[in-house]
Amino acid sequence: MVDTVETAALTIPEALSQATALHDAGKYAEAEVILAAAIAHHGHHGDLLNARGVMFAQMGRNLDALWCYRDALAANPRGSGIWTNLGNALTKLKYLKSAVDAHRRAIELAPNDVLLHHNLGTSLAEAGDHGAAVLAFSRALELNPNFHKARWDRGRSYLYFGNYRPAWADYEVRLISGQVPIRENLKSIKWDGSPYGGKRLVLLAEQGFGDTLWVARYLSRVKALGGELIVECQKEIIPLLAELGVADQLVPWGAPLPDADYHAHLCSLPGLFTPDFASIPTQPYLKAPADRIAKFASIFGPPDGRLRVGIVWSGSTTFKRNEERARPLLGFFQAFAQPGVQLYSLQKGPPEKSLHDLPRGGPIIDLAPHLGDFADTAAAIHHLDLVIMTDSSVAHLTGAMGKEVWVLLGHVAHWLWLLDRTDCPWYPSMRLFRPRAEGDWDHVFDAASAQLMLRTGITRF
Repeated sequence: MVDTVETAALTIPEALSQATALHDAGKYAEAEVILAAAIAHHGHHGDLLNARGVMFAQMGRNLDALWCYRDALAANPRGSGIWTNLGNALTKLKYLKSAVDAHRRAIELAPNDVLLHHNLGTSLAEAGDHGAAVLAFSRALELNPNFHKARWDRGRSYLYFGNYRPAWADYEVRLISGQVPIRENLKSIKWDGSPYGGKRLVLLAEQGFGDTLWVARYLSRVKALGGELIVECQKEIIPLLAELGVADQLVPWGAPLPDADYHAHLCSLPGLFTPDFASIPTQPYLKAPADRIAKFASIFGPPDGRLRVGIVWSGSTTFKRNEERARPLLGFFQAFAQPGVQLYSLQKGPPEKSLHDLPRGGPIIDLAPHLGDFADTAAAIHHLDLVIMTDSSVAHLTGAMGKEVWVLLGHVAHWLWLLDRTDCPWYPSMRLFRPRAEGDWDHVFDAASAQLMLRTGITRF
């Protein structure tokens, strides 16, 4: 507990010093109390206001941060750090044109500050201007070639364009920058895609379920280049990858790994084999085990003439930007509970409870009790005609199986879906539905709903 009587007597340097120490310890609320007391005692001082804004930003209180930065600029209009902090807050609040202008003003005041160029690139990328973002990130790297975050972000902007050769080179920085967990004590050699006959190669898991499913297309090619192949992956995916019959051993992520001659991270495989669109492996490569397919045949029952449509409305709730891609179930109910359609929920996790809140009892069959892992989900998809969903791992699974899947996207979508396209080079059976502007989800659902009406033939008289 911070004693506000004592903190009011602190000098400005003392208040800033104590707040910085608390910030570094992750105690943002306590730091904000100290700064608020110092501002009340010393008046509107630019550094105090700016620091208080930083604490609000760390707590996710972006509007409060915005007011602090604006008050700080009134006290010190030439503070480059204040201008870029303002730009960061505006980016969080989706005031992207204003954010870019704020960052450009910061750079005018301090043109050689590497962080300012990176912050500008971040706002440009968020606004979808990835060409300008690449220039900003490149300028940051000119000033500091070891600024790994700028290289990572530049790589992602290249990926939005499908400019894969430079993109994958930048993407590798994740292995040393902290974007993925750093593997300690790896005694093997990093694999470069060369033949490894008579040797052992271990592929290391990273990132999410969708990433593993996306790169599984390369496993057969990797195995064809050499000897023993060990694949580490999430335990929920092991039965599905076992069906490929490629890996000599599948190891659950987190379990001890055998010694190996070579290693590679799973998401490094596209960089070894896919320098451009033409080299993307597009044939379906995943299928459900036969026994799982048989299990779901009894669950679904015989066809009744209706289109069987699976739905998923949320990805992992632990993903920090899930709220930007997930949608309420009611939107799916309104758009897709149409005559001639039977909806099936493939949703797993906390969002499942939304099924109990639908009007009219919600004519959606919940498959979650039968879905123990991704092999089960694949078996359910096998019996469906179509899957309609927001962006999550099931989209990769459905596309990898060659089944028809419609993905409903927000304004800022994942780089794998590229820019402005309604198709996906990685998954030929996929169709993308995009908004016209930020927050334009009604348009997305309306467009997909109309297409479903055409798909069922209900609009044909």
